Amino acid sequence: GSEAVFGQYAATIQKTGTEAYKNLGISQSEYLATANKMGALFQGSGIEQQRSLDLTTGAMQRAADMASVMGIDMSMAMESVAGAAKGNFTMMDNLGVAMNATTIEAYAASKGMTDWSFATATAAEKSELAMQMFMDNTSQYAGNFAREATETVTGSFGLMSAAWSEMIAGLGNADA
Repeated sequence: GSEAVFGQYAATIQKTGTEAYKNLGISQSEYLATANKMGALFQGSGIEQQRSLDLTTGAMQRAADMASVMGIDMSMAMESVAGAAKGNFTMMDNLGVAMNATTIEAYAASKGMTDWSFATATAAEKSELAMQMFMDNTSQYAGNFAREATETVTGSFGLMSAAWSEMIAGLGNADA
């Protein structure tokens, strides 16, 4: 799936997926499934393949960081960013960012984009600005998943659980 969505950049997302259990707390298959969905949604809105890869990997890592801060399930965090990739911003509240047409327009104005309008923006422009807003508004939490996973008992158990899921998934792979 990643080859179909990300083309020549597929190896990059696949490599990131091999370490998803320790960087995001999810298995490689869960990571790639969400990444493929997000990448396809970004590209469907008009964002180029390379940029969709960057937006996808950044948003998924930050979603994992936010899930560890908010104490929410990792799959809910991944669904929240995947929803935002298709323009459904309601679940971003789960990740601590109130996101809608008004807040995105206010964010655009704060960045000096005074003539930017949600009503006239393309789907690609909305998605890109929403992801930028998410990353900016949560920048203080970058890296929190890694800290939690290695420095707390709960985080260590979550990491162990994700590693176990990764191992079970790998049993069906002759190269594992």
